[in-house]
Amino acid sequence: MSTNVHAHKVLNLLKQQPMTRESLVAEVKEQFGEEVSFHTCSREGFDLDSLFSFFVQNQKVVEKEGVWHLNLERVCSH
Repeated sequence: MSTNVHAHKVLNLLKQQPMTRESLVAEVKEQFGEEVSFHTCSREGFDLDSLFSFFVQNQKVVEKEGVWHLNLERVCSH
């Protein structure tokens, strides 16, 4: 059975600890399982790869020397 998780939970992982993409993937799988899907405030149906692309495209995460960080200025506050 698939779990549907709000994207903010993934962003919160990066808020707690910036990490590489590989580490983020491993952490998401550990916390939410292999069959997880994601939604944002306005969109549904993301897998982890498409969610990560959405984050990068909307500058919600930024890379510094191979480590991804949360861009607090681009994250809504609810």
